[in-house]
Amino acid sequence: MIAIINALTPVLALIIVGFFIKRSEFVPSSFWPSAEKLTYYLLMPATLIHSLASKGIGSSPWLNILLTICGAVIASVLFVTLGWLTHRRMGGAVFTSLFQGGVRFNTFVALALAENLFGKEGLFLASLGAGFMILMVNIVTVTAFSLAVGNGGLDLRRVACDLMRNPLIWGCVLGIGLNMSGLKLPVAVDGSLVLLGKAAFPVGLLAVGAAYQAGNLARHWRPLLASCGIQFFCKPVVASCLAAATGLSGIAAGVTVLLFSVPTAPTAYILSKQMGGDHDSMAVIITVQTCLSFFTLPLTLWLLR
Repeated sequence: MIAIINALTPVLALIIVGFFIKRSEFVPSSFWPSAEKLTYYLLMPATLIHSLASKGIGSSPWLNILLTICGAVIASVLFVTLGWLTHRRMGGAVFTSLFQGGVRFNTFVALALAENLFGKEGLFLASLGAGFMILMVNIVTVTAFSLAVGNGGLDLRRVACDLMRNPLIWGCVLGIGLNMSGLKLPVAVDGSLVLLGKAAFPVGLLAVGAAYQAGNLARHWRPLLASCGIQFFCKPVVASCLAAATGLSGIAAGVTVLLFSVPTAPTAYILSKQMGGDHDSMAVIITVQTCLSFFTLPLTLWLLR
């Protein structure tokens, strides 16, 4: 338990520091959108490219990880849909908040925890799993927006354009492509990616803390309650069962379950605003889930041991 606390404390500390920096106005408010943009478009892709290109994928249980992730993502979509069917008064825009709150995951927190808990091996496996998840989650999320707040039909062009613009997907594709091709990055290029990657976690976690937003809990309690139940109970349980069923064990199993135990992504708020969702309920879900994860993550990680 002490090892888990020691691994989790730096992550939570940076989130809290970001929260207080934003509220104290130590830096101008215009800094945070720039920090989020820098992390999203440059620092995180650099981390993914370096991590995925640096070690042979063939030596990892990538197929078992892929099967576990596919099954758990599909299960989370079914759980969210069931939650919506039991609360049919929930409009389409609010449903997108429930969907993102129950399906998306915080890449920054997941990769930072994986490295702190399991070292470079954990970061590699987490990056590999995150690559699979990022692709799947973006496909199902954009599809949900097209159906819920669009014209009622599936806009394949909109889905394709969103996927093509996603820098995290490009980072995963480039990293896996380099790995499978057998090409080695020049030392200078790889060193630059390492330095950029080292900045990704602290800057990203500070931005997570700064993104906390107050909301009307009483107004949005239904999607909040449903999304938290899916995110912190249903998903870890399903991921754990699937990991055991596919034969994953050790670090690979721990990392895979960890990916399904973190809160939803702060970028879900930005996506909600851009694609016509209910960004007020999305802000509430992000804030409460991140706060709850202070308690749920240590419990989940302790159970994993």
